[in-house]
Amino acid sequence: MLFEGTDLATLDDDALTRWRRASIGFVFQAFHVLPYLTVLQNVALPLDLLGVGDPQRQQRVLQMLKACGIAALAPRYARELSGGELQRVAIARALVHRPRLVLADEPTGNLDGRTAQQILGLLREQLHSNAAGAILITHSLTAARSADRILELAAGQLRPATVEPAAHSR
Repeated sequence: MLFEGTDLATLDDDALTRWRRASIGFVFQAFHVLPYLTVLQNVALPLDLLGVGDPQRQQRVLQMLKACGIAALAPRYARELSGGELQRVAIARALVHRPRLVLADEPTGNLDGRTAQQILGLLREQLHSNAAGAILITHSLTAARSADRILELAAGQLRPATVEPAAHSR
């Protein structure tokens, strides 16, 4: 399988791990933030693993926390947060290293409608500014309509959806 000229099938486990770390941002439905780290530390983790040093790391983390509306939570521990707050930490962590591909499982499932719209707008903006793509898995019609293309999984088959994406300004 080729991804931007890289044949992923030829990579050994270590190289594939490095490629994933640099190229993919994951938003897990169950968040998978580390409860013993602060919000700031959780969001900085992808940059730490990539060796991005200060002050660039600090600037990017604070910028992403602000964009997700959770800058005030930076010093708090993940175990102290609500589901919606954890959701935004997971999104900030997935986007902070400017991945080429974002894989998001129900990224707005724990957010109220207004916050969900803000996060979907942020996701779209980040993807556009980084010339990146995303695969969004959702049951939310609103979230699905934020995409450029919608597919449905029915009876084990992936097919074009009956609902159309909303018009987006590019």
